[in-house]
Amino acid sequence: MDTSDILECDLLVIGAGMAGLSAAARAAEGGAKVVVIDKAKDIGGSAIISGGFVWTVPSTRKMRYVGNGDPALGAVVVDGYSDAIVWLRSRDVQMSGPHNVMYGRGYQIDIIGHLRSCVASVEHAGGVVVPETVTERLVTDEHGRVIGADTTHRDGAVRVLANNTIIATGGFQGSADLRAEYIHPHARSIPLRSNPCSTGDGLQLGTAVGGHLSDGHNPGFYGHLLCYPASLDHPSKFAVLTQYHSEFSVLLNKQGQRFCDESLGDHLNAQETLTRTDALALLVWDQRIEEEYVMKAFVEGIPPVDKLAVALAQGAKGALCPTLDDVARHADEWGFDGAAGRATLERYSAVVRSAPETLHPCIEGALLPNDKPPYRALVVQPAITFTHAGLAADDRARALDSRGQPIPGLLVAGADVGNTFRRGYAGGLAAALTFGLRAAQTATGDR
Repeated sequence: MDTSDILECDLLVIGAGMAGLSAAARAAEGGAKVVVIDKAKDIGGSAIISGGFVWTVPSTRKMRYVGNGDPALGAVVVDGYSDAIVWLRSRDVQMSGPHNVMYGRGYQIDIIGHLRSCVASVEHAGGVVVPETVTERLVTDEHGRVIGADTTHRDGAVRVLANNTIIATGGFQGSADLRAEYIHPHARSIPLRSNPCSTGDGLQLGTAVGGHLSDGHNPGFYGHLLCYPASLDHPSKFAVLTQYHSEFSVLLNKQGQRFCDESLGDHLNAQETLTRTDALALLVWDQRIEEEYVMKAFVEGIPPVDKLAVALAQGAKGALCPTLDDVARHADEWGFDGAAGRATLERYSAVVRSAPETLHPCIEGALLPNDKPPYRALVVQPAITFTHAGLAADDRARALDSRGQPIPGLLVAGADVGNTFRRGYAGGLAAALTFGLRAAQTATGDR
């Protein structure tokens, strides 16, 4: 490789999503020359097809409970959130007033405007953002410090040399093989409600230079239940086909039995359903739940839709059922034990009304009888948005080796950080933003 193939900069960012571009813009504001590369044709990653809600929980105590990951990493999100919002406002990013989102709060921002503004900041400081560029490998010096990466673009191969490198490729939800290896064998075939380009490049790049996979034992993932079957051929279908109301409903396995505490949230119900027979469940809700939860916005500002009608229009297996007999009949048609399912539903409502402490699995949340006809019955499946396993990192966003020591010159942000959440969830965009800013702070402080 001759000198014409070398590009030097202060900071190399691999990945042009929320974490990577936010990190790049923050560093560029301080005068750093930043090179951002991404293998996708367009910038934005999964952020650009999200709803743009930047939210999280208000305390580290709450984060420990609902995020369930490494407390130090969760604290980066919570403690860094207010400064991150101040930073967005300082950049004139359009955002809504505060919204309640799930068990936290936050803002809906102009996500496309923010990402474009980040690109402009990088370019204004003399850097570049280059899509359709593959990172072949990280480059290290004789002491093991990461000093950049070898990249390939349609115009040729370029070695990018940098004082620091940030991995921010968005996780590995786009890789069927890695999903099966690190999540569950059933995860190989589940739908992807995310961008298809996050296929584990960051994980592979990092481990090749000594990075360590975070505690990978049953790390879970963030996703939701969708109707089955479902075609996610356009991001506009992600939300409308998602069954957010499963937390107020009853889920049955193929044997007609409940298998989880549905009230803990649809994102957890998706993880529980993944491990069931065929990774399928039957979701049943009554007219009361339809009126009080389905036909009301799950998140402020997002209009509700008739979930069953939309699912049926997509060819999903579901039905409006005047009685529980009809639920049982359809359940049999779809490969579930209808008689057992009917018995479970009858027993569930009776126990909720008379002796809820005897429910198994128990219900931690709202106790809602499910006995006001007509009923909606819908076969559901889990779909994945982003992964929880990833590279081990500390609260300065430094990649760690197997001994827990920082790898010089290498930082991690966004979904490539492992164990920020562990079978829990408290805002993907907030985690990407706060870790991106933390990585930029560490990188520019090291210059």
